[in-house]
Amino acid sequence: MSSVVASQAERGQSPARPKLGLREKKKRAVEAELGRLAMELFAARGFDAVTVDSIAEAAGVSRRTFFRYFPSKEDVFFARRRDQMERLAALVTSPRQGEPAFERVRRALLELASEHVENRALILTEQAILAQCPALVARDLEWDRRAERAFAEALEAGAARDAASQRRARVCAGALVGALRVVIEEWVLRGCRGDLRRAGEEALDWLAPLAPDAARARG
Repeated sequence: MSSVVASQAERGQSPARPKLGLREKKKRAVEAELGRLAMELFAARGFDAVTVDSIAEAAGVSRRTFFRYFPSKEDVFFARRRDQMERLAALVTSPRQGEPAFERVRRALLELASEHVENRALILTEQAILAQCPALVARDLEWDRRAERAFAEALEAGAARDAASQRRARVCAGALVGALRVVIEEWVLRGCRGDLRRAGEEALDWLAPLAPDAARARG
């Protein structure tokens, strides 16, 4: 961990995102515009009916330019999930001083809950598109697997080295993903209304005793 990130963690702050240069800002602006237009087309026509060429045409760029930003139209659809996964990975690998592993995961998830609320309109659009495209659902589940691996690595690092404790960390990571799926699906079914953070806190409270560091404390 860098000295900047370490000092932020000790002060109880989340790691700061690096400042962007002009070139990177322009790149991200084009990427965001491609993503926005692609989601509009997916919502209007259905994911399968939209081509890379139609996205590029809507954005006024070439097909070649599109592929400089996204390997495929599936990657455009999952751009928010990709950014979310990068954010999650940064948070779970940046502990505060003396912070138990489960509390670090908990803090990361509650911070992401706030970002979910900010993106509620986009999330509703994503869910409507997913409902019409089974192939995307399979890809969507892969992001859950990535989150599970990130949770497991964080929890294993805070667990005892014996096989049972390491397995407990992986079981807890799987339970976290399942609980989050339920909480988010219920929130989406309510039109992304309601207190997502509070529902997440409740689910995390239920799972806290399962964490390996909780078992070590009791021991």
